[in-house]
Amino acid sequence: MSMEQEFVQINLKDDFKEVFKSGSNGNLNDNISTSLAIAAFIEKRVTLARAAELAEKSLAEFIEILLKYNISWMEYTDETFKEDQETLERLRGITND
Repeated sequence: MSMEQEFVQINLKDDFKEVFKSGSNGNLNDNISTSLAIAAFIEKRVTLARAAELAEKSLAEFIEILLKYNISWMEYTDETFKEDQETLERLRGITND
């Protein structure tokens, strides 16, 4: 089963290009995706596991990024823990195919 990615195009000021290109790896799309995933996690719009998935990082990589910026990642409710568990189970199923 093939899953096609949909992409969204947004317009940003050129200043953002320089700000995000200067990120850790110099990859504009990766840096913006990671920043958006971090923002969504901080705003409690997504779980930790989902934020890592959106950033296209492993859970460990995403946690390292959060720690780098002194962002707490361990504060979540039983409900978000359950959601993280479900996401991890789903991801494990994808990698075992």
